[in-house]
Amino acid sequence: MKKSGASVTVKLRGGPFDGQSAVAFGPTVGELIEVNHRSYRVKTIDTIPGWSELIGTATYEDKPKARVPAK
Repeated sequence: MKKSGASVTVKLRGGPFDGQSAVAFGPTVGELIEVNHRSYRVKTIDTIPGWSELIGTATYEDKPKARVPAK
């Protein structure tokens, strides 16, 4: 899938920003986006008929914790 240069208003689901919106520049479906150091995976990107805007949804994904080697 080719990455577009359009900005997308993404509705966030889950995590600390559940229900809020964020703007991502050129995301593709399945890509991780960062929102205030939290990761959200883009699930959908749609057009609004008659508008020049794109909207989408993204769900929260926990980052794996960094493993600290035992001494």
